[in-house]
Amino acid sequence: MANVLVALGTAACSIPTTGGGATEGGTDGTDADVDTALTAEATAPTLTGDTFVPPADSSGTGDDTSDTGTDPCEPFGAFAPPTTSFTLPAVEGQAIAYADVQAAFPEVDWSDVDRLYIPGGSYTQLQLGNLPERTADDPLVITNQDGQVRIGPPDAGANYLWSMGGGSHWILTGRYDPEAQTGSEDAPGHRCGDYANARGRYGFWSDDDYAMRQYLHMGLAVGDATAFEIEFIEVERSGFAGIRLLNSRAEGDPEFPMADVSVHDTYVHDTAAEGYYFGWTGAPPSNPMPGLQVYRNRLVRTGNEALQVQDLGDGTEIHHNVMAFAGLHWRDNGLGSFQDNNAQISTRAGTIDIHDNVFLGAAGTLVSFWSAPQAGDGPRHVSFTDNHIAEVRNLAVYIGGSSDDGSSFSFVRNTLRGLDFTFDELDPAATAPTSAFRIAAEIIDAIDFTDNTWEGELALFSGGGSTPTESGNVNAAVAPITFVDSGYPDDAPVLALESWVASSPLSPGDPPRQYEPGELVMYDGTMYRALASNTNETPPDHPASWALVPAAPDDLRATPGSAYDGIGLP
Repeated sequence: MANVLVALGTAACSIPTTGGGATEGGTDGTDADVDTALTAEATAPTLTGDTFVPPADSSGTGDDTSDTGTDPCEPFGAFAPPTTSFTLPAVEGQAIAYADVQAAFPEVDWSDVDRLYIPGGSYTQLQLGNLPERTADDPLVITNQDGQVRIGPPDAGANYLWSMGGGSHWILTGRYDPEAQTGSEDAPGHRCGDYANARGRYGFWSDDDYAMRQYLHMGLAVGDATAFEIEFIEVERSGFAGIRLLNSRAEGDPEFPMADVSVHDTYVHDTAAEGYYFGWTGAPPSNPMPGLQVYRNRLVRTGNEALQVQDLGDGTEIHHNVMAFAGLHWRDNGLGSFQDNNAQISTRAGTIDIHDNVFLGAAGTLVSFWSAPQAGDGPRHVSFTDNHIAEVRNLAVYIGGSSDDGSSFSFVRNTLRGLDFTFDELDPAATAPTSAFRIAAEIIDAIDFTDNTWEGELALFSGGGSTPTESGNVNAAVAPITFVDSGYPDDAPVLALESWVASSPLSPGDPPRQYEPGELVMYDGTMYRALASNTNETPPDHPASWALVPAAPDDLRATPGSAYDGIGLP
């Protein structure tokens, strides 16, 4: 199956209604209401020359699995072999629930044990609270043993699915590594670059079956912790966010940063709301997240933003991720407007680097970026470099918040395409943006645009409280990205996919949704294609109107040898 993702097309996702972005200097449209509820639960990478203009046509459209000449298998021995370990007692088909794991097992030397093993099996819930404080050179590695650990679906009425908290310098890993004695051979995930066959084969697999209870259902929620690592897990069908990270903070509480966290090599897909939801979007104060590392992740088909990260601090790096098909609940999002972006990124202080990512598909805004310092925060120096930002119904990039403290923001060698305005399909009062980047008037500090390439008739930027510097930017055709094996239908535009709805409550009058042949929807984590015109016909119950589309492999590595080889997944 070829994997050219065609620009624009039929109905898909939801966008702000004025000027192509959040109101300049006004309401940010973030999820403060959700955060209040959540406190209860814890030819582009090798560019040459001064500018890069991608070819007008894709360099390849097939499922390219050609050998790149490098060994895709990471060597074993990621962690030192254990000398001590402890295996949690567990009963197949029941919950594993330890609100205080140290108190539950006082015989364990939690300051020294090397491995905490969770037996392979299916469990309705998993809770590990009060994890120990360890050190960077002697972490606690938490892993599956003798098979995959599958969490969920939960019992009816359960108020969480998978919760972890406390401690520092622990590593949650589903990595198969016989030398390190982690994981299981029958659950290797995408080891050796086998993304196409990784679905359902990670060491930890979270499936919430879209359970909902006042936003509290996360595929995995972590709180009251710092300096931890998450890798080689799969999260699907979460009732809200796929992975939620938050050290909550009330007025008067001392600061408790969630610092030096690393989240990588995860696969989060088909979520009801966000893929990642890190940090706090409500009113200050909040705890900062300095040193956050996010890389080699697939965040695919999310109801709200694929990537929502807040409170970013010094040393943060977000790179080589693919965020694709976001904001699918653009017609019926229960949180209202401004929830249908691809990414929402909010920064507090320090040097922050966002590079080599793919942001593909959204309704409101592809990248909603915020400069959001709190009392005592220093300047922000943020760079967006070598990212591919493509396919949206409204605005490509919004730069909001405020900045007048010596901060700086740079956008270098990014490529933007698929910026044709169609959001008025949902909101007839919406107006088209006039530029690819829209800047709030409260952003006074320096902004630089260098060697970016964007297509269409829009200006590069508009707004702002000062005039950005610019050089080497090119308004020209930008090739669509192609993937090794996305599994997305060959002939379908990126924005053809949305969550199935009977009607469009975010459109005036809540009109019924009329589907036409060829349109694509997600229903219960499964993709369907319309065979006939229909309204209010649920796909699994109306085979004459809907055809099942095979589950996507989601091998979202850029086609080898293409202009985007090296951007996104390596």
